[in-house]
Formats: sequence, C-alpha cells, structure tokens
Amino acid sequence: MNKKAYSILICCLLVFITSCQINKKTSSTPSSSSQKLTEQKHSVKTTRKKESSNDNSKKSNKKTIQQKAEVKQVDTLAYLRKKYAPLLSTVQDSIQNLQLYKLIDEWMGTPYRFGGQSKNGTDCSGFAGILYAHTFSIALARRVSDIHQATPLLLKQEELKEGDLVFFDIGKRKLSHVGVYLTNGKFVHASTSQGVVISDLNMAYYKKYFRCGGRIIKS
Repeated sequence: MNKKAYSILICCLLVFITSCQINKKTSSTPSSSSQKLTEQKHSVKTTRKKESSNDNSKKSNKKTIQQKAEVKQVDTLAYLRKKYAPLLSTVQDSIQNLQLYKLIDEWMGTPYRFGGQSKNGTDCSGFAGILYAHTFSIALARRVSDIHQATPLLLKQEELKEGDLVFFDIGKRKLSHVGVYLTNGKFVHASTSQGVVISDLNMAYYKKYFRCGGRIIKS
C-alpha cells in the first residue's frame, strides 16, 4: 500500500471513530435528562410528604397541648371546688369562676402590710385591686375612699353578688376597709390580723362595721 492510500485510510478511520462517539453521546443525553427529571420529581414528592408530615405533626402536638390544658383546667376547678365549697357553705357546682378562685387560692394567707401590694404583704385595697385587675380586667383606685367614690352602684347586703365590693367603716374611720364578696355572706379580703382570708359578713364584728356593697362589674 502506497503512502497516499495509507493516509486516506487513516483519515477515514478517524472520521468513523469520531462519528461513532458523537452518536453515542447524543443518544445518551436524553436518557440522562430524563433521569434527572425523574430524580427532581421524586425529590419534590419527598419534600411535600415531609412538609405534610410536619404539618400533621404540628397539628397533633397543638391538639395534644390544648387537650392537656383543658384537662388541667378541669382538675384545677375540681380542686378549688373541693377546697372552697365548705368554706363558703355551698355546693361545689356553684363555684364556676376559675380565675377568681385560682387567684384567691394563690394569695390566701398573704400577710397584711399597709401600703403593700405583693405576696410579701398587701393591704385591703391593694389586694382588691390585684383581684379585680387579674379576674375582671378592671383597675381600681388605690385608696378605699376613692374606690367607693368611683363605684357606680351601691348595694345593701342582701343585694350582693359574686365579685361585688364590700365597704366598712371600722372603728371611727370612715371607709377604712374593702373586700370582695363571694357568696352566702362570705367575702375575701386582706385582714390586718390574718392577712388574706375569707370572712363572714354575718360575724358580729363585720356586721357592726359594714357600710355598703358596691358593683362595678356588669352582671
């Protein structure tokens, strides 16, 4: 084979090899693209499943927390009813205001301190103000006389309802004491001798100095 023919043969072989490689690459490209598309779809589906699972998990956790809170409320109310019904000489079912009795329970026994308004010590108007703010979202004046003056409706003892104020002229001092009425003649207040306690309006001492009741809360 002469040199010229050999060169032509070599060129033909190179063209053939190059052509085969191009065809192979072209034929493999669609398959690769299809595979990538399939992988992307799978990834999207997996992500959506995870998001859906997380959403369901959050909803389930939220529902569980809510159920636990409801059970806790029921348990707390049952405890308060059992504890305070005898003190108020009433049946347990008559105690409905969870916030009111929960606050009373937290503050029972707090010592009296003139000018105080904390669990280290509180006076009568300070305690009444705390109770009204937390239970009824109502701000009371700081002094008993100012509370009385700002009370729109004054009442006799037989007209009192849960949450009404009760005012006293103890000794020679006018409007010197205030408490919050509960039921059956019972009221909660910060006594100078016993601190936060539940007392009875029909006791001789309180009956002697009782001035009037007052209603701020709409019944």
